[in-house]
Amino acid sequence: MDLVVDCSRKGINLGLYASDICCELSEPQAKGEEVDVLLSKLLAENNFQLSQVKRVLVTLGPGSFTGIRAGIAFCEGLCFSGKKTLHGISTLQALVKAYNKEIILHARANFYYVGNSEGEAIKQLENKPETHENLPITPFAELIDFIPPSRIQKANYLINPFA
Repeated sequence: MDLVVDCSRKGINLGLYASDICCELSEPQAKGEEVDVLLSKLLAENNFQLSQVKRVLVTLGPGSFTGIRAGIAFCEGLCFSGKKTLHGISTLQALVKAYNKEIILHARANFYYVGNSEGEAIKQLENKPETHENLPITPFAELIDFIPPSRIQKANYLINPFA
């Protein structure tokens, strides 16, 4: 089973996916420090265990700095034992690949993150465009097969690294 975590846009978006499983939870008002509680809720509501998750995909931004840090740190913690692989993807790249169109996310007053098939940029736009902060993460699950693991860590407390 795969877990997708997106904390870079508004709130927190989580999804559990397998060949015949698609369970999602979107909390637009949630903060990064709530990701563990929301994952527990998603697992419990769908009768799954964390041990069933084998791959974790996390969005790397651009977006909310605190949300990105919380999402990445949480996912690194889940994968620390080496029993799960960690995959990271740019939020804009994931949205462009998933929805096959130009993606615009709000950055700050009159500035927007823009992603398309040619790349990513931050642009100043005078007229407020339609943004894509609320697109579902469902298609992100299909991307995990094409993203190599970012990092595989194994905890081994029996070896002294300073010896």
